[in-house]
Amino acid sequence: MSNDEQGELCPCGSGLPHRRCHGSILSSPGAIPIGKGDPNSPEERVSLVGFPGTYQTLHMLYRFKGDDPRNSLPLGGTPGQYEVTFILHRPGYKLQQEHQLSFSSGLRGDSHLAISKPAFSPPGNPDADQIVIYGTTEDGQFQFTGFPNEKGYLGKLVTAPFQAKDRGHAEEIAYRALAAPLSNMSIHLDIPLEIGYRETKELSNGSVSISLMSPYLEAPMAIQPTSNAGPEFRSFAALYREALNTDSPVYQFLCLFKILEALRARRTRLARDAKKNHTTYTDPDENLPSTHAEIKVWLEGLFYIRRPFDLSTLDSAVPQDLRGQKASDVIENVLNPLRVKVAHALFGNGGELPLSSDDLLHTHAITRRLLITRCLVRRLLKSDFPNDFLNHLPS
Repeated sequence: MSNDEQGELCPCGSGLPHRRCHGSILSSPGAIPIGKGDPNSPEERVSLVGFPGTYQTLHMLYRFKGDDPRNSLPLGGTPGQYEVTFILHRPGYKLQQEHQLSFSSGLRGDSHLAISKPAFSPPGNPDADQIVIYGTTEDGQFQFTGFPNEKGYLGKLVTAPFQAKDRGHAEEIAYRALAAPLSNMSIHLDIPLEIGYRETKELSNGSVSISLMSPYLEAPMAIQPTSNAGPEFRSFAALYREALNTDSPVYQFLCLFKILEALRARRTRLARDAKKNHTTYTDPDENLPSTHAEIKVWLEGLFYIRRPFDLSTLDSAVPQDLRGQKASDVIENVLNPLRVKVAHALFGNGGELPLSSDDLLHTHAITRRLLITRCLVRRLLKSDFPNDFLNHLPS
């Protein structure tokens, strides 16, 4: 693991020393034990980063002796050769415990697809211990080697080395190449084939990136066990719980956005009713905070159970490009177009499906906006239902 010196600037671009910026998370409680970052290394521990229940990326960077130029490579990687590993899991069954994280070398994966003994003996080649899958897209042709777990079911798919601009680009184009073959096998065999874990390796220096979901916080029973809220708030609360219960970022986003959409429609109705009854109604004035200090106060008014907010949490909760904007503008100009793209991926135009929904359902664009969507839901609910939701927290 990289361990910057006190005076070295944080790679996030904040201009602060690493230990005062994102490096400060290294001393926070609640660390995730990480097993086998390198096959020859002992177990390591890395502190939880960012907001609970959000999709994140963990980087492991190697440091080389002396003035090795590989030490100065950017965090996101450089143009070169990459290898991406996809670990499958059966829906509803986790690969590891909630607060544990292993690199791909420590995971076998699982699925419903039998490819070798003891689950299946391929005709003509009963001793086969792997499969090869080819995927061709506009990015080129990709080769994936599939490995079984100890029961003989497909658990892991590893790309042959390929060229990419950086680690994010490598994961994106590898996923696009693999999604179509997985969808083809899924529809023919009527089985789910779900990717539960992704790891991207930059071959020039061995650095890897892992996509993961940070576990939710455990909470004390510090709330009344019964609710006297009205039917409107109960409907919103039920859909919010549905969003948090799912492992699908696409479905979670759709649930959360539906709450925002319904709350805005409710406000329109209240304004119409007020005009009809010769009374007044004014929408709450809601703006996203602009500074880290303002974001901290904003979050403290939205989340009752929380741990201390580190800089990574503040940056992910309110992305830089949205700070200071009106909540209504963010919903309309940022989140609604994303919801439209998801709808087109699922339903197409005029009732027809697009050529392929695999690209549009790739979760990068969605997960990037999930937390701000969640925060806006809580902000609007608090404004519209002050007696039912978080009335003990200051606005």
